[in-house]
Amino acid sequence: MEDTREQEENKIRTLLNEYTVRSHYKLNPDDKIVDRVVKGLAMRTIKFGYAYCPCRLVTGDKDRDRKIICPCVYHEEEIERDGECHCNLFVGDNYQGKDEKGE
Repeated sequence: MEDTREQEENKIRTLLNEYTVRSHYKLNPDDKIVDRVVKGLAMRTIKFGYAYCPCRLVTGDKDRDRKIICPCVYHEEEIERDGECHCNLFVGDNYQGKDEKGE
């Protein structure tokens, strides 16, 4: 099981890095956040067969759930509005980390 999880995490990291090259988004500069989300994506891939966003509820309805496969359909709007997607994995140019927000 541990090998399977590590393999999935590596596949997901590769896919995420490829996505950031093709898009104008970046991964969150906080490695702890990225690691947490990658672990969640790997666990959901093992459990459900797809890398569903760990911040969203899997309903079992394939059409509905397709929208939350990472990168989910909501991430662009969230990044535009908030500087980061809901799970904080992807960030845009308007991202303000904890230090910049004064937190």
